[in-house]
Amino acid sequence: MSSRRPFAYLRVSTDDPHQDTSLERQFSAAVRCGVAEPDILIERESGRTSARPQWQRLQELIRAGEVSTLWSDRSDRLGRDLFEVRSFYATCTRNRTEWKFWSEPWLNSDAPEAAEIRDRAAYDAECESRRIGSRVRRHYEHVRSLGIPVARRAPLGLQLEGRGEAKHYILDNRPLAGSVTVADAANQLVADYLAAGTIYTALLRWRSWLQGLKPIHEDKVHAECLRFSPDGCRNWLELSAAELQGHVTLRRREVLPAELGQKPKTRRTSWPEWELARDRHEALIKPATARRVLAQLAQNSNKGRARATATEARSDGAGFPSFARLCICGTCGGSVVMQGSRKGATPGRPPWRSLRCRNASPMRSRCSEPGIGEKKMIYKLIPLLVAEAQRVSALMIGGAPPQSAVIDPALVAQLEQTRALAVSTGLPELRSAVVALESKLAASAATVRQSVEVEQGRKAAAERLAHLLPTIGPDLYTSAAVRRQVMAAIERIEVRGGEIMNVTLAGG
Repeated sequence: MSSRRPFAYLRVSTDDPHQDTSLERQFSAAVRCGVAEPDILIERESGRTSARPQWQRLQELIRAGEVSTLWSDRSDRLGRDLFEVRSFYATCTRNRTEWKFWSEPWLNSDAPEAAEIRDRAAYDAECESRRIGSRVRRHYEHVRSLGIPVARRAPLGLQLEGRGEAKHYILDNRPLAGSVTVADAANQLVADYLAAGTIYTALLRWRSWLQGLKPIHEDKVHAECLRFSPDGCRNWLELSAAELQGHVTLRRREVLPAELGQKPKTRRTSWPEWELARDRHEALIKPATARRVLAQLAQNSNKGRARATATEARSDGAGFPSFARLCICGTCGGSVVMQGSRKGATPGRPPWRSLRCRNASPMRSRCSEPGIGEKKMIYKLIPLLVAEAQRVSALMIGGAPPQSAVIDPALVAQLEQTRALAVSTGLPELRSAVVALESKLAASAATVRQSVEVEQGRKAAAERLAHLLPTIGPDLYTSAAVRRQVMAAIERIEVRGGEIMNVTLAGG
């Protein structure tokens, strides 16, 4: 067993940088009490939950008998739940661990007749925690009325500056790469969205542009921009009606009248109805650009989202097409069939299906490949569809159209020479040779046209997937309508070892 020694537990509720002052004060007090720095446990979690890493570690150390005395600022730093704090004091007593508070010495373990006071203090801490929510809501209402941002993080392209009533937005002029700042990168994303029409396509273009910037000044800032997600991008674009054009949003929701015995509900209002505190900071984008962005968001709100009919929603799952007809075995090249099927427990939900190579059946026994569940296959299909769509066509990142194949120039030259000789000599053998060469050249041209049509078909399939992929998510498994639209864009799925190895888009 390790030697018993004093520990200190320091806690603040959030990871807000402004809480660092409280941590510094608690840390200095712990050092003055004789606690070594490695034995000071620092937590940035709410006291309402017991799932705190350092809190759990502290209790393990106490049970192991390594803690002689626990130091903390106040009793509410240990937690804000009455029964949990009572249980903690009992654990300390069983393991002969004392507890002391430098701001509340009357609650120490050796204080006379302090048990009832400790219970009262823990009860007050729990009540205070329950009152925090209402206080925070009142505070937010107050600062909104003054036009002060309430966000903990500024939108991309802006930064928060100041505290309290002096808190405001400024442009994020941190250098990103070359002469480009973060605010310039945010403006570029708006321009890409207006040019592309969809969030997913705009993000692909934008990230490609970011990766081409050199030299990178701050790797951390560059990585934060590359991690910008489609969900965050949509919320960020909606803020272009307020924060990004120099305003601050006061209210974007309205409270609906509550029904009898129910809590009141809220409704998100459309952007022309938002309440704004105008001209609070320098604008990142112009108001006209903001209106274009939000009009496009409203127009494309359901773009790519396939919806099931009422009959499909009430069906028993039989209307869900199977991906088996698109799959082939990657080992033997045989077709894939349904090995087993079980109706879903919930009406309207897809049935459970297992797919396996036809040659792996007990009757044939010519292939040893394992089967794959259709649900597992569908959920692994989306990232492969994205990769295949990017490979087949440059449509999603705004590149050039696919190049067509070129007819063999040697064949064309041979035909011209043979035709000239046939005209000058008049020999029937040369005329027959001209006819044969023309037939060969026509077949070659037909092959070229067919390859171009296939590439154009795959480009069209990539375009359909570009509209579907940002919104389908799990709908590809649960919605028959989404499933049919995606299956129409796929030609073949290669399955091997119970995994998807390759996806080929349809060419027609």
